[in-house]
Order: sequence, then C-alpha cells, then structure tokens
Amino acid sequence: MQDFKPYNDYLSMLITELTIAKHRQLIVVQGDATWCYAFANQLSLPNTYVFSSCHQLKNSAFPKHVHQILGQEFQHAIFDGFSGLYADKLAALAGTVKAGGVFILLLPNDPTWVDPALENVTSFGQTITHSFFNERLTTLLESQTHIFKQHITPTTYQTIHPHHALIDFSQQQACIEQIIKTAQGRAHRPLVISADRGRGKSAALGLAAAALKDKKILLCATQVKAVQTTFKHLAEQLNVPLQANCKQLANLSYSAPDNLLNEKPQCDLLFIDEAAAIPVPMLMQILHSYPRIVFASTMVGYEGNGRGYTLRFLHYLRSQFKSLKTINLDAPIRFAKHDPLEYAIRDLLLLDAQYNQVASSLPLQFEQVSKERLIRDEHLLSQVMALLALAHYQTSVSDLRQLLDAPELYLFICRQAENLQAVCLVAIEGGLSQDIAEQVITGERRPQGHLMAQTLTQLTHDTQWLTGHSARVVRIAVAPESHQQGIGSALLDFCQQQLSTCDFFGASFGANASLVRFWKTNGFRLVKLGFNRDKATAEHAALVIKPLKTQSKAVTEQLKEEFKQDLSVQLFGHFNSLPWQLVDELLSGYSTIGCSSEMLNRADRLLNNDVSLFKLQPLLWQLIWHMPISLNLLDQDTKMILIRLVLQQIDVKSVIDEAHFTGKKEFDIRFKKAVHDWYAQFTLLNKSNR
Repeated sequence: MQDFKPYNDYLSMLITELTIAKHRQLIVVQGDATWCYAFANQLSLPNTYVFSSCHQLKNSAFPKHVHQILGQEFQHAIFDGFSGLYADKLAALAGTVKAGGVFILLLPNDPTWVDPALENVTSFGQTITHSFFNERLTTLLESQTHIFKQHITPTTYQTIHPHHALIDFSQQQACIEQIIKTAQGRAHRPLVISADRGRGKSAALGLAAAALKDKKILLCATQVKAVQTTFKHLAEQLNVPLQANCKQLANLSYSAPDNLLNEKPQCDLLFIDEAAAIPVPMLMQILHSYPRIVFASTMVGYEGNGRGYTLRFLHYLRSQFKSLKTINLDAPIRFAKHDPLEYAIRDLLLLDAQYNQVASSLPLQFEQVSKERLIRDEHLLSQVMALLALAHYQTSVSDLRQLLDAPELYLFICRQAENLQAVCLVAIEGGLSQDIAEQVITGERRPQGHLMAQTLTQLTHDTQWLTGHSARVVRIAVAPESHQQGIGSALLDFCQQQLSTCDFFGASFGANASLVRFWKTNGFRLVKLGFNRDKATAEHAALVIKPLKTQSKAVTEQLKEEFKQDLSVQLFGHFNSLPWQLVDELLSGYSTIGCSSEMLNRADRLLNNDVSLFKLQPLLWQLIWHMPISLNLLDQDTKMILIRLVLQQIDVKSVIDEAHFTGKKEFDIRFKKAVHDWYAQFTLLNKSNR
C-alpha cells in the first residue's frame, strides 16, 4: 500500500507557511488515476471542493456550468484533470480558494492519455490526434515549484519562515463608504464596482448591508450560491448564524434577475452581483426600474459575458448617467499580494493577455498560423487572444482551448513586422455523408459543430451544404487604432484565397447596421436573421454567405431573394423592434421591381392629396418594397419615420416617443413631410428606370 506520509508532511509544512504569508499555492499531482485518487481521498483538508465526474473521489461535484462555481469560497480545492481539463472551470475554481489554501490539480503522467474535455472541442467527423493546449499546459506546469509524482517521494520541505503578510483593506473600506453614499444620496446615480477575483467585492456588499440596517436591500445574481459570501459577511457583522443557501437575512434578500423584472419587488437599494454574467438587455431593463443600484462584477475573462458588460453596458451607463461612480478593486482581500496561485493560473490560461499596438509604417503582411507555431510563440499567442477578447463580447479561456485544439479551426493574421494588426479565425465545415445530411434535414440528427452548414441545409433542404465544404468566419478582429483602414477586408480577401476547396464563405454575427454594411461591402449576402436575441448583445444573429465557385452563385442569389420576401412580412411582427438603422441597411442593395401603371396612377392620386396614415400605409409599403433604393438619399429623420411606421408598422405613440416629438400635431406635420420627400425621390428614380 502506498505510503503518503512524506507527501502529507510536505503539504502540511507548505500550508503552514501559506497561512502565515496569506498566500495560496498550486500543487500538481501526477500519476495514474488509481494513485492520484488514493492520494486525494486520504487527505484530511477542511472545507475542500472536489471537482470530478468520478465517484471514486469523495464528496466530488461536477457542475455543468461555470456560474455554479463562481461566488463561493473554499479553504482548499481539488481539480480532477482525469475528468477533463475544462479551462473555464479550472480558472473559476482556483478563484474560490482562500488564503492559506492549496489548489490541487490531478493529472496523468501517461502521454497517450485522452482528455475527456476534447469531446467539447471537436466538430462531428473531426478527430484530435494531439492536444496542443495540453502540451502547452504540461510544459508550463513543469516549471511549477510544487509537483508530487507517483513513485517519487518528495524531498524534505525546506522551511523558509515567511513574513506575516498584511492585507490592505483601504480600497474595500472606500468601496463600502461609496455604497452607503449611493443608498443615502440622490437617486439615479448608479455605482459600478469592478474587481479581479479575491478582491473583496462580494464581502463589501455584505459589510455595506450591515451598515445600512434601516434600508431594505435586494441582492440579485444568476445563482443563489454566488451570493453566499455576501450573506456570510452580513451574518458575521450581525453575529447571527447563517443557513445553507441563504436567501434572506435581516435587511438583505436575494432575487433572481427574471424575478426582479417580472415581480419588481420594492427596495431602497439594489445590489447586482456578478453583473457581467447577466445579459446586457436585462441589465438595461433593471437599470430603468430601480433608482439606486450598485453593479458589481469580476472583470476576468472567464465570467462568460464579461466583454459584453464592459464594452456595451458600461459605455451605455457613461452616456446616460453623468454622475455615474466607478470603483476598481485591485488590492487582494481573500489573500495577500503576489499570490503564487493567482500568478500560476493567469500564466497558464493567459488571463493577463493585453494587446499592445505599436505604430508602424511598414507594409502589411498576411499569413496563416499553425497551432504548433502558436504554442512555440507565447507572445504571438498572447496577442492573438488579447485582440480577440478586445473585439468580441464573449471571449473566454475556453476559446483558448478551441484555438489550440479544434482541428477544423484555422488562424489567419495580418501584421506589420512583429506588430499584430488583425486576426481571423475560420472554421471549415461540411464533408459529411449523404445519410447524415439527410438526417439533419428531417431533424433526426444535430451533429456537433458545422453550424452554418446545418442551418443552410435545413433552410434549403439541400444536402450539398453538409456533403460539400464551406468556410465560416468564427471571429475577426482588427486593432482599435487600425479601424476604417481596410485591414479587415484585406484579411478576408487573403483568407478567401486560401479556401480553394470550399464552395462558400460565410459568417454569423450579432446584426447591427455597421456590421451588416461591412459584410455586404465585402461581397457577402445576408440570407437569414435569427428569431432569438443574443443574451449578451440583444442582437439577432445574422447569417451571410459568399459564393466561392461559379456554380454556387445561383443558390446564393436565391437565398438572398427568399430572405427579402420573408423579411417584408416579418418586419410587421417578430422583427418590428429591429433598429430602423439596421432595417435601412438590410434594404439597401435590394433590386428594383417594376411597378404596374395602375399602382403608379393610384400613387399619384393618393399621395398628392391630404390623406391619413392608415389609408397610405398599404400603398407606401408596396411602393417601397418595389423600389427599396428610394430610401437611400433621404435624411435620417425621414427614413426613421417611414421604416418604423410603414415597413414595421408600429403604433404612432411609439414613434412619437422614439423621435421625441412634442405630440400628435408635430407627428402629423413630420409624417406628411416624410411622405412628400420620399415620393419626390421615388418619382425621379422611377422616371430614370423607364
């Protein structure tokens, strides 16, 4: 039987020093599964979270989602790598460990080991022969100080007698004071707290609640588990016991986001914890329902919708609230500065990747970058991930694994010397059997991956999308200082040149006017608009395609025309809340259809007389769809009125509110002017087309 005493003695002395230093440490345990599990099971570490799908490990849990881990605290944690190296969950669990604790990572020492997490990386029909993510991880872990290996007894631990660390609570105290000011001051002055993990954000909410005993406070988060730290600190301040999964204590009550919107419970102050994990549209609705709100969130990449929160919601807050208060907590509270575990996880998963652009006049260079090169060039890998995160709302550490391991993903870059200017990540789809493709049409199969090919197969009932090959842009990002210089278009052209085996090139993205314009300018045709809004951006997913072979052009034009016909009706209902600027962009470029002489005569008869909106709507709708180009040269106000009233047919009151008209009288004047301006343009175009 294995004698684990030397390992335990080593661990005991290490934990003693960590407790004094108020630090945490990564411990790598390598061996076969039986030995690693035996090692973990014989440990007697208090308050330890064990992440594993294997029941051989005592008290193990295998949460499906990252948010089921976030917001909790444990003295120690064990992560079972044999159950899969899920990067997002690895990062999240490491963040829950308190000062004096260890994070134990169980790993095999067998180079032929197959990581179960790879099942989530590959598309159907693809196989991973080598994990570059795991190769990089293993290489970096070899430099770690504390590694326990099977059959290798650890040497006697050398005590270093660390100094007693002091934790600086001044930032947290200032944060608490600002929360109290938000509760007691003027309404509509939201407070935004941003923090790295372990900076005392959730604790500050609990301490502030204790100081505001006379205020009714609601605490909102996606999971009740995520707010237990807040309740814990409130309980300690009040010297009362805390029940498991507490939802109400003294003046503080938990409310889920949907309940907050549906029931609108009353309160004096609202806390939104882990706000970055809540969809941005929901945050906006909450914002306008409560006059005093504190938004708090952890601003590290593995929080899910963190970029959407940062880029979209905070920008909105700053534009709407001039008195907005922001606080950034960067001094650790859960542990002391220079924490070894934090440094290790940030290094392993590139959580500190920052994009640095250097001005250059050198020519642009385009190239395809292999996965092997990425793990040999840590600087390039870091810059790629940083640029992707900078330009997209939902980049996470799981995308690092996809980038390094997914065999169907290809990376193309644009650089000036060593300065990265743009990146484009492309997935090759299709190549499946006729049988699989037919089962997708009937709804019997939904093979993993091949997102664009499956959508188009179901849309057309044509198996060629899945049996042939197509390329889909997963992400494209251009350095912020290099926007509007044609670099993104040039990179797309380079990618297209490398895709000689593909029939189509496409992309799916959150539809807004500027992005639709970008893809149309590059020769892509919009063929589908998703019915559901994205949780992070509140935008509908647009699907665009571009034929790469002559025989593919006809089907592209057919899909474009079918989408136009569907859109003309869908704007009345499901899409009647689309931004009018997006509708305007969708219409631009649509071809003109000749109007009958009867329709033109009716237009002359009605539009030259003073008639009501409701009498004009049907005719205007027909004329605009016959000649969408007639909207092109109109001013923005005229376009908005016609699109919202005629093409989307929303009610007059909504248009008055949206356009900030003073009332019905101003609306009547503006509507008549809009109709006359449009008809003048329509008449000129109709004459030129004869």
